[in-house]
Amino acid sequence: MHVSLGVNCIQDWALGIGYREHSCVVPLSSQSSISSPQSPVPNRKHPAPNTQPPDDESKRVLPLTMASGLKSSTLELLKRFNRAFPQFYEQFVSSEIQLQNLRLAYRLYKTRRAVIELKPEGSKSALHFAYRNQSFLLSDIFGVLAAYGLTIHGLSLYGQIRPPMLVFIKLLVSRGSKALTEKTAENVCRAIREALGGRFEVEEMLAVEFNLDTGLEQVQTEFYVDPVFHLPALVIEADNQPGLFYKVMYAIWQEDLLVVNANLLVWRGRTRLILYLLGPNESLIPEYLGHKIAEGVRQRLLGK
Repeated sequence: MHVSLGVNCIQDWALGIGYREHSCVVPLSSQSSISSPQSPVPNRKHPAPNTQPPDDESKRVLPLTMASGLKSSTLELLKRFNRAFPQFYEQFVSSEIQLQNLRLAYRLYKTRRAVIELKPEGSKSALHFAYRNQSFLLSDIFGVLAAYGLTIHGLSLYGQIRPPMLVFIKLLVSRGSKALTEKTAENVCRAIREALGGRFEVEEMLAVEFNLDTGLEQVQTEFYVDPVFHLPALVIEADNQPGLFYKVMYAIWQEDLLVVNANLLVWRGRTRLILYLLGPNESLIPEYLGHKIAEGVRQRLLGK
């Protein structure tokens, strides 16, 4: 079966050509609407960036030349589209996910609005999000999820490191160990969209449920430059507690960092995040500065 993506319509845009003339996003304000026994931070043998989505979406990665049913024009467009991602993306991410992200990019182009969807997936709900990557995005998204009392089970994030700098996110969430109701899903999606537009006060809503001034417990951070994928990475580990993900992403926003890939592990009452990053102005982070950033993030998370 052939897959049609409207190649002629999106080719230049998807490759970042003439991006300023054909922007996929509605301009946003640069101001966001907010402001167990201890286990050691792992050594330098950190896992590779999250190249597979969580749970049953994971599939064996096939070379694009083996992806069945693709037109040659679509295959060529996909290869060129992938060049905006880090080097590991085309090699390790499944062709199915690559195609899905290209389709989401096309939807961005057609609608000029962030793609925000919440659909049932077994006993959980899957939040799909696509937009132009900006440092405050994750703070707003995770703030809304915290405000609605959602539990996060899985995180998949693929961000581009070259124009048009899009990011594609999948989050597996639940509420009360169940998938979200249709009404709750609609409200969450609406709140995320309002937060991105600066019309939903995430911090004010969270302040009702949490003491945002209280720091996290048993926080450890570490910075390193991945020698294989050539990306700066920040390891954050802390005890599980309400508002954890929001506080982490808020600290990342305060440091003006851009997340382009993420690994998440929750185990024995601890949460471990490895965030692959770009620095201010979408730049690479030198190691000497990265260590300062890691300590700065740690101090923020401790509430100091």
